[in-house]
Amino acid sequence: MTDYKEEQANEIEALQSIYPEEFIETGQDPWEFELTILPESSGDDDEDEQISVILAFKFGPTYPDAEPEMTVSSSENLSEEAIESMLEMLMQTATENLGMVMVFTLVSAVQELLNEKRDEGKRQRQREKEEREEAARKAAEAPIFSGTAVTVETFNAWQIKFLAEKKGPQVQVEETQGKLTGRQLFERDASLSQSDMRFLQDFEEDVEVIESAEPSDVAVDESLFQDIGDLDLDDDELN
Repeated sequence: MTDYKEEQANEIEALQSIYPEEFIETGQDPWEFELTILPESSGDDDEDEQISVILAFKFGPTYPDAEPEMTVSSSENLSEEAIESMLEMLMQTATENLGMVMVFTLVSAVQELLNEKRDEGKRQRQREKEEREEAARKAAEAPIFSGTAVTVETFNAWQIKFLAEKKGPQVQVEETQGKLTGRQLFERDASLSQSDMRFLQDFEEDVEVIESAEPSDVAVDESLFQDIGDLDLDDDELN
């Protein structure tokens, strides 16, 4: 037969040894006590947000074959939702450890949960710090980059207006001519066909002048040939 009182007394003695500053006895029949639980040291405690919980335990007459009563006496920087989740986790862990002394196991589970909460808070504070720094940087740069934001639509509108102001009606003419065939261009601009006609007429007149010219009408500058006798040329070259 299990001697529950002796087993409970032995566990209380062990807890007082493990947690000399955190353990506070509040009753002996049945055993009642409180334990202050903190997260493990992270090495930069000065920057860590203080987080803690005080758990109150009460052993029933058949503990550890029955779960101990557990409540949260007080907490620091823990939400109600976090506390409820913690108590649910404690009851599940106690059920899994029935028949064995379990307070140390329960305290270790809570400490692990506090570690996670502390690390989560640290990451959140780091994100908030980065967001503040980014907001300050943008605020400092705002006067430099102030103006209308440029988008594809606004740039295209500006480009069309700029080209229209720079080239005037020529832009519309070029855009229109780029879509016309050669025949359409001739039909649209009569000067194009007239210029070609003038070229053909001038060419035919030159041909007629050359064909009707007499040999005597061709002027020859004899001075160009006066000194040809002075040249030392071979017969082959003359031929």
